[in-house]
Amino acid sequence: MSKLYAAQAIIIKARDFGEADKILTLYTREYGKFQAIAKGVRKSTSRLRGGVQMFAHTRLLLYRGKSLDLVSQAENMDSFGALREDLERLVYASYVMELLEHAVPEREPNERIFLTTLMTLGLLQGEDPELVCRMYEIKLLYLLGYHPHLTDCILCGKPLGNSSFYLSPEQGGLVCQSCAGSEKHDGLLAAGTVLAIQKLLTMDPRQLFRLKISPGQRREMEKAIEHYLIYHLERAINAKKVMKDLLHSLKPKS
Repeated sequence: MSKLYAAQAIIIKARDFGEADKILTLYTREYGKFQAIAKGVRKSTSRLRGGVQMFAHTRLLLYRGKSLDLVSQAENMDSFGALREDLERLVYASYVMELLEHAVPEREPNERIFLTTLMTLGLLQGEDPELVCRMYEIKLLYLLGYHPHLTDCILCGKPLGNSSFYLSPEQGGLVCQSCAGSEKHDGLLAAGTVLAIQKLLTMDPRQLFRLKISPGQRREMEKAIEHYLIYHLERAINAKKVMKDLLHSLKPKS
C-alpha cells in the first residue's frame, strides 16, 4: 500500500509543536478524524501556511508515518477567512469545531457530517451565527444517530398540539409534563419551539435566515439542546462557555 495519499480536510485544530511545526486535528471526507503534523509550517517561507489555517477547507497530500501522518502538500479550497476576522464569528466557529472534535470517533468517515460541517462554516459567515449553530447541533445529533423524537410524547404518545414538553435525553425525545411527573428535566419547550427545531432539521439550509424565531424560543432551544448534547457526548463543550461569556459582554449596557 502506498504511503502517499490524498484527502479533503477541514482543519479542526492547529497547535504549535517544536520550533516551527504544527500538529493538526483534521476531519477528512475520506478517512474521518485524525491528527497529522505539518513540518516547518510556522516559518514565513512555508508553502503549507495558507492551507492549514483553522477552519480551512483544504486538499491535502499526506505521507503515512509511524505515529503521526505528515502533511506533504496543502491546497486551500476555502479559507473561510471571515470567521477569523470577526470575534463573534470566530467564537461560534470554534464552538462548532470543538463540538465536531468531541462528537466523532477517530478514523470513521461520515461524508454527510463532513458536508454538513462545510456548509455550516459557510453559513457562519452570514448574518445569524447563533441560529446556524442551533441548526448544526440538531443536524449533528441526527447524523450521529441521537436525533430526538419530536412529534409527540415518547412515553404516552400525547400529540404536540399547543402543550409544552420536556426534551429528555434519557428517554430520547419529548416527554409530556404528566409523564415527567416529579422527574427533573432541564426546562420546558413550548410547542412553537419544538416546531422550530423540526424546521432546523428538515429545511433547506439556504433558507435558514428566513426563519423567524423569538428570543424566548431561542433561549428554550439552546438550553434543551445543550443538555441533550452533554448527555450524549458525556461532556460539556468548553467553547460554549466562552461563547456565552462573549455574547454577554457584547450586550449593550443599560
